[in-house]
Amino acid sequence: MAKLNKKGVSILLVILVIASLISLTMFSCTVQMAQNDTYVDMSEAHLLQLETPSDEDPAMIVHTSVGDITAVLYPEAAPNYVAQFTELAEKGYYDGTYVYETQDGAYFRAGSPNEDGSLDDQLDESRQKVETELTADLWSFRGAFCALVTETENNFFKMLFGNNASYCGTRFLVCNSIVFDEETKEQMQETDESAAAVTDAFLSWGGVPDCSQQMTIFAQAYGKESFEVIDAISNSTLSEESICIEKIEITNWGKTNKDTFVPENSV
Repeated sequence: MAKLNKKGVSILLVILVIASLISLTMFSCTVQMAQNDTYVDMSEAHLLQLETPSDEDPAMIVHTSVGDITAVLYPEAAPNYVAQFTELAEKGYYDGTYVYETQDGAYFRAGSPNEDGSLDDQLDESRQKVETELTADLWSFRGAFCALVTETENNFFKMLFGNNASYCGTRFLVCNSIVFDEETKEQMQETDESAAAVTDAFLSWGGVPDCSQQMTIFAQAYGKESFEVIDAISNSTLSEESICIEKIEITNWGKTNKDTFVPENSV
């Protein structure tokens, strides 16, 4: 077997180092992807959902066939999505749309013109690429409205430089709550102290922690009736009866019933 000269050894070492760096980078990217490429700096987080809305805050009343859900909108945190959602709601796009999926009382998906959740016209297609807007100020607590992801742009270089993008569209998810068993509580309480306010809110209000920092959160429901309706829809069986969004009324908080009741999570 031929021996490598010094130059050959040097080249081989460089190749091995580069290969190691690429492997490490790919591993780092894999970890980053597994964590949804999201770094959340909680040091300056301002949890908007814990605040009482002011009369001037934009709001909506979602009139469903089960009852009404009243929610505050967050245009400062999710300007692009709230702008699209408000425009479509005022044009009547959501009138007569369907709740098309429920998940064991944890959440429901809605806003589709068809009972199976599908989209069927050019308007739908043109509205499905609003870039996801994530913030440490909004979380998937019980009553949060989340815009569903429609597309994710991922490739090696986007993962490498941390600029992969995701997009959302017209359909949305409304959080009810998972069951917070003792194991889940312990896992959440082991998180960094800077996230204590978020953990406390999840354990007090309820919510769906797995949805955190995954989707644009653009509104938060308040009020006893709102949570009763969210609970009823999330626990319903759609095969037995259809549930419709009859109309979404855009207004401001001062013109709603102004009930800021937030339920305690029952385990």
